[in-house]
Amino acid sequence: MTTTPVSATLESGVPVSVVIVSRDRPEALRRCLTGVELLQYAPFEVIVVADPAGITVARDMVFAEALKLVTYDSPNISAARNLGIAEAAGEVVAFIDDDAVPEPLWLRHLLEPAQRPGVAAMTGFVRGRNGISFQYRARQLNALGEPENLDVDPETPSILPPPPGGAIKTEGTNMAFRRDVLVEVGGFDPAFHYYLDETDLNMRLARAGHATAIVPLAEVHHGFAANAMRSANRVPRDLFDIGASWAVFHRKHLAPQDRAAQWAYLRAAERRRLLRHLISGGLEPSDVPRLLRRLDEGHAEGLKRPI
Repeated sequence: MTTTPVSATLESGVPVSVVIVSRDRPEALRRCLTGVELLQYAPFEVIVVADPAGITVARDMVFAEALKLVTYDSPNISAARNLGIAEAAGEVVAFIDDDAVPEPLWLRHLLEPAQRPGVAAMTGFVRGRNGISFQYRARQLNALGEPENLDVDPETPSILPPPPGGAIKTEGTNMAFRRDVLVEVGGFDPAFHYYLDETDLNMRLARAGHATAIVPLAEVHHGFAANAMRSANRVPRDLFDIGASWAVFHRKHLAPQDRAAQWAYLRAAERRRLLRHLISGGLEPSDVPRLLRRLDEGHAEGLKRPI
C-alpha cells in the first residue's frame, strides 16, 4: 500500500494482497482500514469487497486511491472472498475481518514463513476486544471438522503438516495463503455462505498435502461485531447458515454412514449453547425453539446446495 510512509522504508518482502470483506458494518470497516494503514510492510495492496455503505467509507479514507474496491452486497462470505482473490496481484493473499484490527507488524510476522518449502497457508493468534486475552491460538481440525488446541512455540513460527484425516486450522480473521495454491484448489466454496468456509478450505489444502505455518507473533485484535447471525455479545440471532454449512461440510468431508450421528451430536451441542444463553439472560424462552427450527431449516437446505 504505497500511501503508508513507514512501509516505504522497509526491506521488501513477499508481495501481499490484503482482502477485507465487509457487509452492514461500515464503522467497523473504517476502524479496520485505519489499522491496516499503519502496517509496517512492503509491498502490499488492500482489496475491499463490501456493500455500498462499506464502499462509501473506503472512499472517504485519505488513502482511498490506493485501495481496490469491489462492490458486493450478498450475504456470502466465500463468494466475496473469491472476488478479492480475483483482484489480487500479490503472491500471497491475506484475510482480515472488518471487525478486526491488526498489530502494525502483523504482515511482517505472518509472511515470514511464506517462502519456506511446502508452506501454502499461514495463520496467527487472535486477541479479544480487551486486547489482552486470546480468542484463538493454535488449533488443528480433526476428521469431523472440529477444532482441537495445539501446543506450539509462542515466539517462532511452527511449520505443521496436516494431521491424519484432519487439517491445521487457519483463523478466518487472521490468515494468508499463496495465491497460486488458492487458484489450484478453487478458492472458497460459495456453498458456505457463512461459517466453516475456511475450515473447508483447510481440509482441501490438507488433502493436497500442503503445510500450514502457525505464527504466534502475527496478532490481530478481533471485536466480534454484531451481524445478522449474532449480537455484539455473541448471542445467536439466527442459526440457519450454521445448519446449512454443517450439512455442506458433512457432504464433502464425511462418509455417508457417519453424517446423521455427527449432525445429531452437533445439534445437541447447539441446543446446550442456546440454553446457556437463556440462563444468562441473553435469550427469551421462545427464542430457543425458534433458533433450533432455523438450524434445522438451514441443515435441510444445506443438503441440497450445489457444491
